[in-house]
Formats: sequence, C-alpha cells, structure tokens
Amino acid sequence: MRSILCFGDSNTWGFMPGHDRPPVKASNRYPWDVRWPGRLERMLGDGWRVIEAGLNGRTTMFDCYMEEHRNGLKDIDVCLLTAMPVDMVILMLGTNDSKRVFNMPPFVIAQGVQRLIGRIRGGDYGYGPEGAAPEILVVAPVRMTEGVFTSWLNDEFDAGSVERSAALADCYRAVAERNGVHFLDAGAHISADDSDGIHMNAEGHAQMAELILKEIREIFSRP
Repeated sequence: MRSILCFGDSNTWGFMPGHDRPPVKASNRYPWDVRWPGRLERMLGDGWRVIEAGLNGRTTMFDCYMEEHRNGLKDIDVCLLTAMPVDMVILMLGTNDSKRVFNMPPFVIAQGVQRLIGRIRGGDYGYGPEGAAPEILVVAPVRMTEGVFTSWLNDEFDAGSVERSAALADCYRAVAERNGVHFLDAGAHISADDSDGIHMNAEGHAQMAELILKEIREIFSRP
C-alpha cells in the first residue's frame, strides 16, 4: 500500500467559493468525492491511500495574530508523524502567505516552501518507507483573481496579494529545482472561481486531481 499526504490550505480542505462570508462548517465544504484528494484516491485505485491534511488559512511559515495554529511549519511534523510512512508529500500552500497582513515578497514566501521541504526530508525521523525520505511534489497554487476584491475576502487580500500570487510559480519552480523535488504549476491549468477569486470550484478540483494523477504516474514509473 502506497500513501500520499496532501498538505495544503482551503483548496485542499475543499472550501466552496462564494461572494458572501460563509461559516466554516461542513455545509461549506465539498464532499470527499468532489474534493481533489478524494477524486485522486479513487482514480489511483487499489493499493493507494490519499491522506488529506488541508487547513483553511494555513501558511507556509507565518503566524497570524488571529489564528496562531495556521502556521504550516509548526504542524508539518505532526501530520507526518501521524501519517508515516508516506511515499509522497504534496505541498500546495502560498495563497494565505499573500495576505496584506504579511506583505511578504514571493521569494520570501517560497522560502517557506524551502523550509517545509527540509522538515520533510530532515529531522530525527524518516517519514518515508523504511526510513527513507518521501517523494515531494511542490504545487504552485491557482492564481488569485480580481474577484477577491468584490468578495468577503477583500479585507484580507489586496492588489499586492494578486501580484504576489501570480509570481509564486516561478519562485516555487526555482526552489523545487534547487532541492531536486518535483514541481507542478497548477495555476497554468486551473483558474480560481471568480465568485471569490481564491477557491476552486468543483470543476477545478476535478482538474487538479487529473493533473496530480499524471504527475504521480510519471514519478512512480521512474526507476
């Protein structure tokens, strides 16, 4: 049995896009068979387990004074220890790092991904099978659109956020190449739903599952 840990934010959790501020509860979350991790597990078939570790508002490494438990660097080890051994970790973060409260340039946000890669590979534990390091796929998230300005998210994201979001892919690609891990630019293929400018709709989740399935088949077919 091979297992994949999907470590992400609300677009891994399956948050439904919309103009109005919704409560964070199950009714605002796509069902398992609509969310991309669930679709991915079904498409992979027998012999694969996809572990969903998506959290709304999660950043790569930044603390938010209102939501201190959203720092990905502080809980990646817990997720890995809970799920180990894992054959592969999919990292898809960065949208929340683009918030106006952080005001961080894209290359600094990418350093958060760099540090997460180090945690997955290093430390006192071998999180992969037989103590080896798992394969890592860095996914640059879908680009933010100007739909965020007319949605309930407009108090958290501004024009600078949209610009930072668009620049993440090149920075993430450089980090992936430097660390010898796999890379996928999801934003080159999938658009955020314009109703809030950040979250994927059901079609986007289906597209994401297809893109990642292709990457997994290529990665695990290599000697």
